[in-house]
Amino acid sequence: MDRNVLKAQMQERFEATWEEACKAVETAPDGQWIAGSEWQVQEAFQKLMADCYREIVQSRIDALPSEKQAAFSPSRKPGTGAARQGRASGPRADHRG
Repeated sequence: MDRNVLKAQMQERFEATWEEACKAVETAPDGQWIAGSEWQVQEAFQKLMADCYREIVQSRIDALPSEKQAAFSPSRKPGTGAARQGRASGPRADHRG
């Protein structure tokens, strides 16, 4: 995984998302800046977050040797393939709250 290349790509996406968020606030009607832009800004940054995470995980998958790539399947049922994801660690990793 080339972190610098990935970081540069994500910075470009961040700047585009930033512009989208600023435009949403700037075009919101007077007296309704928050109500007129909040969801647009939130959706833009949630999409950026999902894109970033997907690209980071995909970059790690791409860095695997080909036989491990073939064994990785995000849709495969746990314990049915050669590769298994490790147990989550850290506070609140196993619990939603």
